[in-house]
Amino acid sequence: MPATPNILLLMTDQQRYDSPGYYRGDGTSDTPHLDQLAAGGVIFDHAYSSDTACIPARSSLMTGLLPHRVPTGGWRPRAQTNSGLALREGFWTLAHALRDAGYRTGLFGKMHFAPIRAQHGFDVMHTCEHLPAGYDPREQDDYRRWILSTGRKDLRFVRPTVPKVFPYEAEAHPTRWITRHALEFLEAGQAGGRPEAAPPWFAVVSYTDPHTPFSPPEPYASMFPPGEETLPTSTIDSNRGLPWPFSEIMEPPQAGEFFAPQRVDRHSEDHLRKVLAAIRAGIRHVDDTIGEILQQVDLANTLVIFLSDHGDYGGHRGFLGKIPWLPFDDLARVPFFMAGAGVAGGRRVSSPVQSFDYVATVLERVGLVKPCADMESSSLATVLAGAAAEADRAVFCGTMEGTPMLRRGRYKHIWHSVADVNILYDLEQDPHETRNIADDSAHRDLLAANIAVMREVLARPIPDLWRTGV
Repeated sequence: MPATPNILLLMTDQQRYDSPGYYRGDGTSDTPHLDQLAAGGVIFDHAYSSDTACIPARSSLMTGLLPHRVPTGGWRPRAQTNSGLALREGFWTLAHALRDAGYRTGLFGKMHFAPIRAQHGFDVMHTCEHLPAGYDPREQDDYRRWILSTGRKDLRFVRPTVPKVFPYEAEAHPTRWITRHALEFLEAGQAGGRPEAAPPWFAVVSYTDPHTPFSPPEPYASMFPPGEETLPTSTIDSNRGLPWPFSEIMEPPQAGEFFAPQRVDRHSEDHLRKVLAAIRAGIRHVDDTIGEILQQVDLANTLVIFLSDHGDYGGHRGFLGKIPWLPFDDLARVPFFMAGAGVAGGRRVSSPVQSFDYVATVLERVGLVKPCADMESSSLATVLAGAAAEADRAVFCGTMEGTPMLRRGRYKHIWHSVADVNILYDLEQDPHETRNIADDSAHRDLLAANIAVMREVLARPIPDLWRTGV
């Protein structure tokens, strides 16, 4: 086992925790390559993202800190940019730390940096975002520059929530484009056929699927007939009984409201079926390209991490997409496993963890120390080596939105920190989060203890981790 293994972070965008075949365990799978990789690794069945929205979650994945502790550019009007919450240049990142330690670093795909090419420690970057209209209009991601240079239009933003077939050859699809550049990075590190002489590398391969736009190429677009999709059994009625002000968030959108919930009951059943089929097609396309990447990776000297930035309602609770941004498990819980170098595999871990725990895990694995003692990311290195995970650890989500979540053991607590209103679920008895037991007097002490923990966490300042040079 090498002292400085290669690090491969494979990411998807807005993928449900229960979508990989290894989770379902029913003999069906849209993810055969990920299933095979996960079977030799450690699967974390209850992994939580730091946030239910892309930008804060991705900042945590770069820093190992909860989102409210990450310095940002501040929110600015949408006409100028809606990416003002992105990580500010010059702050500590895992990529900076690994590059300083002698790693080649590369980023391929989406990370929601602002500006798009912000320097966060990557030697090589090939960017493919999904909402360039959210950036300064003078900016274009690398994929957009490339597709326009071929004489074709960039159609990612034409009715993005309506499923359609990608109109160009599969090689022009963002998933293929991202994979192609990632493979070039891996091949460039072979040191003339002598990989043992090459420096170790850290590669982030961050796919834009299965997030909108729902436009898989053929043959994937035809793999999943919409009429055969299984519809979620939970509906908007699952939210009945939520206390105010949570209940208000569930209301139908107002005219002109931009960040509005996409309610299933505002669409036809045919639309829902097409969306679910397109999501599955996007996941299968990503899985096949991950299979290509894994053919070029030696697992004996590479630690591979797979995760998604956050989840997706996918019709559950009566919503499509990720709004409302409440930390129900549909959004807060994510697929997460690690495999390869130093991993005693073939195991599943049921204890809750944070997906950004991979940051501290990598630091320990390569012999680097945490940049600050109170980093929320916790190393899972001993778990990967065969030890049990901490059973009673508190994990968090949504510390920026005013509705933070704390999960500890069987209980999950969502606290409206302004109105001081609580939701409490017993996930062993109520895995679909339909029965709020916060008003049960038997849980009064638990609620008080949880709120005290959340107050302490929310009061933690942004650490002084500024670099003298990027």
